[in-house]
Amino acid sequence: MNRKKLGQAMATLNREAALTMQDFSVSACTDITGFGFLGHLAEMVVDSGVGVRIRSAAVPVHREALEWAAMGLIPAGAYNNRTFREKFVSFAQDIPQRIQDVLFDPQTSGGLLIAVAAEEASDLLKALIDQGILDPAIVGEVVAAPEEMILVE
Repeated sequence: MNRKKLGQAMATLNREAALTMQDFSVSACTDITGFGFLGHLAEMVVDSGVGVRIRSAAVPVHREALEWAAMGLIPAGAYNNRTFREKFVSFAQDIPQRIQDVLFDPQTSGGLLIAVAAEEASDLLKALIDQGILDPAIVGEVVAAPEEMILVE
């Protein structure tokens, strides 16, 4: 991601995405802030009776964040987030440590994580793109089992 696009992503508010999602069957939504992607997803999964499968390669991540994580530049908050929520997360063996660290990283731009009915996901994605939302993505799916777990592939 170039610096201009990175700056734009960091400054984008959630207003348009929040308004857009109102036209869809959204069952849960959270903004990704200090608890990181997996911390906030755990909030959605705990006591829900379902689990979630995440495709780590589909999660929008700034290239620089991956580079810094590969160098070991991980904020203490990421370790705190991992400790707090790791019992709800299972990583596939081939997920690199830098990806795991970034998914727990508290340094986020506050994008929205939206749970929408599967049959509406593509339409919501298109609507977000049409509204100019940067890098929206379908990153996973709700699964019946294991309950209250996040499987990261």
